Amino acid sequence: MKEEKEVRGIEEQDFDIIENAVVALREVWKKKLLIILVTIAGFLMSIVFMSIKGNSTNYYSSATLFSAVYGSYSDTTTGVAAMNRYAELIKSSRVCSRAAQSLEGYNITSAELRQMASDGSIRVSGASTNSTSYGYKLTISVYSESKEQILAITNAMATAFAAELNDLLGSQTIQVMDEATGYASYNTLNVTLYVLLFMGAAFVLSCGLIFVCAFFSPWVRSVAQCEQDNDLILGMLPYTKNK
Repeated sequence: MKEEKEVRGIEEQDFDIIENAVVALREVWKKKLLIILVTIAGFLMSIVFMSIKGNSTNYYSSATLFSAVYGSYSDTTTGVAAMNRYAELIKSSRVCSRAAQSLEGYNITSAELRQMASDGSIRVSGASTNSTSYGYKLTISVYSESKEQILAITNAMATAFAAELNDLLGSQTIQVMDEATGYASYNTLNVTLYVLLFMGAAFVLSCGLIFVCAFFSPWVRSVAQCEQDNDLILGMLPYTKNK
């Protein structure tokens, strides 16, 4: 008898949880207009956020280097190893100073180029310090806010980097294979992503808050939420919209 009461109590608790969840979902649906308004507010907040943060257009360009194949095989492999091992030279003052000399007409200093290399606006990709996975073609990538300067900066840095490596090797093994001849543009902020994030967060937050409040509400919102044991019910008040 005692076990039957315990089982019945567990079943009643499970029923209460399910019924509370159903009532909470129903409450979410009833307040769909409020949820829509909150979601729209999330959209407006995304617009305000992007206007404060600022959305600008940046530009990308690249040039490639390789180790000349017309030399001896040993010279070529030495050049490949040097390109990979000394990729960090792109950030050096020697490379940036050499590049700045060819950019005098653009009023770009060596310090500005070093800063761009330090913050990742100028970078070398495709390099590896592992001899089994050396890159045979390295890419000099440049990201800039100026479309008038980006091609000049890309080619100047590629040429300076190749020249510095050749000075280090005492040869002319490293060459610029493809100079930068064009650029691509991109926005610093992904407008669609931010709009979806803000609207999604507003939608989920409003739905979640309404659901939790209804689920844990002490008020009865359905007949099924009343006491399951009829002996404990003192009476019931009829529902009416009229006063």
